[in-house]
Amino acid sequence: MTSRNSQAMGLAIVAGILLLISGVSGMATWETIRDFVSTHIMDNDIIHILFVILIFIASLGGISVIIGGFLIGKKKVRTGKFVIALGAGLGLIGLLVSLIISVFEGSFTISSYTSVGAIGLILSIVARMLAVK
Repeated sequence: MTSRNSQAMGLAIVAGILLLISGVSGMATWETIRDFVSTHIMDNDIIHILFVILIFIASLGGISVIIGGFLIGKKKVRTGKFVIALGAGLGLIGLLVSLIISVFEGSFTISSYTSVGAIGLILSIVARMLAVK
């Protein structure tokens, strides 16, 4: 295992623990994507089954990020990165959107973006970026 992958594994485990503590998961994001796909693109049983699996993994949040870290440690880098992405959801986009909205509303405070969940989310994204095949 490369040094970067061992760092990514450790970072993912820490990120997952922080996400577990804060209760952050990507479940709502995947439900929204499922609804969009079912309404506008394709609606069949296979799509529903696929999204049930994705939503289940995403609902685990921090546990998925920790599992993804272990997969990276076991040289299953692509799978590990994918599981981390599911566990963290599209939380970064949500974090950025809320940051932009708070700036425009004049309610921005740095403490809002240094929560345990936000830090866990950022660390999970850094862990994905560190992992190399």
